This record gives sequence, structure tokens and C-alpha cells, in this order.
Amino acid sequence: MNWSYDPAVDALTITLISGRRSARTDELRPGILCDLDRAGHPVAIEILDASTHFSDRSLSQLPLPEAMLPLSEASRRAGLDPATLRQQIKRKRLRATKHHREWWIEPAALQEYLDSRAPQGRRSSRRG
Repeated sequence: MNWSYDPAVDALTITLISGRRSARTDELRPGILCDLDRAGHPVAIEILDASTHFSDRSLSQLPLPEAMLPLSEASRRAGLDPATLRQQIKRKRLRATKHHREWWIEPAALQEYLDSRAPQGRRSSRRG
């Protein structure tokens, strides 16, 4: 279980099962969201407006989340179509997390995927 706090959006995230993909998000109470896998098991809990529930001191002791890229930004950086990245996420070749309707990708995961790709196109018949 991992805890992280993002002060930019005042959200506390409690990851219950690392690496498990979220299939849907349910709002348990206003501002308290639960990400569920396909089987309906909770994988993460997100508390919005966390500073209204927890002291600044306790939130400041939590680690910040890793920088994540939305699919559109990852696509731009990789020079690939967003549909291509979505397909690779579905094939489990690219690690990503779905939060609500948006896919989020860690920069390291994007680089791992790009490094693992086979060269594209035909080899040149010219020898230099």
C-alpha cells in the first residue's frame, strides 16, 4: 500500500494494489473516489480536498506522486498517435493508469516502451 499527496490538486491517493489497472471509478461519498479493477476489487482510493480532512503537517510528510503524463502529452513526446499508445496499453506493452476517463503514463514507462520497439520500415539496400 502506498500513500501520496498532490498539493497542486489537494488530493490524497492511497494505492491499495500497485500495478493493478483500474476499470472504473465509484464515488463513495462526495470527494471520496474508489478505483476498482474488472472484478470489482478496490485498487486505489482518492480523497479530494484532502486538506479539509487531514492536517497540513500530516499531508506534508507524504511523498509526492511521480510525474505522470496524460496520454495526449505522452503521444506528443513519443511522436506516435494516441490510438497507437492506447493499443499498446491494451496489449500490456505500455504501463499506464486510467484515472476517470484519461490514461496517465509515467515518463519512465514511456521510455521503456520506446526502447523496446523494433526498428520500423525496411532496411536500406544501400551500403555506405
